[in-house]
Amino acid sequence: MGRFFIVAGILLGIVFLLFCPIFLEIDLYYDVREKKFGFGLYGYKIVKLLGGYALTYPGGIALHVSDKKAILIPYSELDNERKRFSFMRTFRLKSFVLTTETGAEYLLPVSVAHALLRVLFFAIGGKKEKIENNLWLTDGDVFRVALNCVLFFNLFILLRAFLKFLKEKFSSLWQKKIKESTT
Repeated sequence: MGRFFIVAGILLGIVFLLFCPIFLEIDLYYDVREKKFGFGLYGYKIVKLLGGYALTYPGGIALHVSDKKAILIPYSELDNERKRFSFMRTFRLKSFVLTTETGAEYLLPVSVAHALLRVLFFAIGGKKEKIENNLWLTDGDVFRVALNCVLFFNLFILLRAFLKFLKEKFSSLWQKKIKESTT
């Protein structure tokens, strides 16, 4: 009888881990005039997973995640990273808040960009409760962008997307081997 409860507890734990939603909050800040780009990635709005600021260097981008640690990403590797398995499509959007503070000289292009962003968001099936655009007009040469985005996913969706990716890779390799063997 004790084994049954242990096995049932393990199975319930696995089901809970597979289907329990995991929330990620992304905060981005960019100041064009000061050339500052800051970012933060939080789990459940409490646990800081990654954060810091980004700068460019002659060969690529440096993500400074602490006082003594930086992640260097050469420009040549940016395209290779894009071609790998991308689990970004498995995320579901919970909220998207974009705030732009600008002077009068950037007002027209920024307002057009905000309108196009809303149209794109609704075109991909977004709901109006999930997006908020704020455009602040200030005096002077100012252009700042702040983004807060909350996403969620669960391990089942991630595992399903990974298995689909593996299936496509095996299928393409299989077809390649068949073509090589027939020629």
